[in-house]
Amino acid sequence: MKKSLNFTLALGLGVLLAGCATKMDPTTKPPGFLPNYGLLKPIPSPDGTQIYSYKAPDAKLSDYHAALVAPVALYQTATESGVTAEQIEKARTNINKGIQQIVSNKLAITDKSGPGVARVNVAITGAVLEGDSFKPRDLVPISAAIKLASMATGLDNKKPIMVVEIKVVDSQSEKLLKETVTTISGEKFRMNSNTVEEFQNLATEWVQQALKYSSSN
Repeated sequence: MKKSLNFTLALGLGVLLAGCATKMDPTTKPPGFLPNYGLLKPIPSPDGTQIYSYKAPDAKLSDYHAALVAPVALYQTATESGVTAEQIEKARTNINKGIQQIVSNKLAITDKSGPGVARVNVAITGAVLEGDSFKPRDLVPISAAIKLASMATGLDNKKPIMVVEIKVVDSQSEKLLKETVTTISGEKFRMNSNTVEEFQNLATEWVQQALKYSSSN
């Protein structure tokens, strides 16, 4: 628990709850990050994760020559204990570099929208499962998921998870091309996300995994 609190201070994450998910308005972020969760279908996923994906039937990679990577959305706030928005932005910047490297394996990276340019949007947050159900509105800050994972026992009903959401749209028309949700169980990050550097590495790995498995299905 001490390690998870150190992580919270390092990354500038505000713990907005202390043991259960906060019900949020499904029309606002983070629950509204994807336009339609109902389109998602589970696909074969590696151990400890579950990936849900949707691809527009007429979406073709060959129609796009470049991608614009939007700043990753980290659902956190600065705290009143000396942690600044700049620290959160640094984490966002480092994760974004990793995302750009992943995307650049498929498409050239650009900073301008235009014809033949897709925009890749990524959000990372936490959630709490009750039983085996995942509801997009039951989201929590990343720090809360890490804290809950560090406190979890085999008898707990609530299961902390990380959630990585990816939305790919046409940069001009905003047409949805693809959307993916990856949920990562607490056992996958409980012992390996106690510093900002470790979290950044894990976050990049999760996005890479989500892109890899969704693109192959």
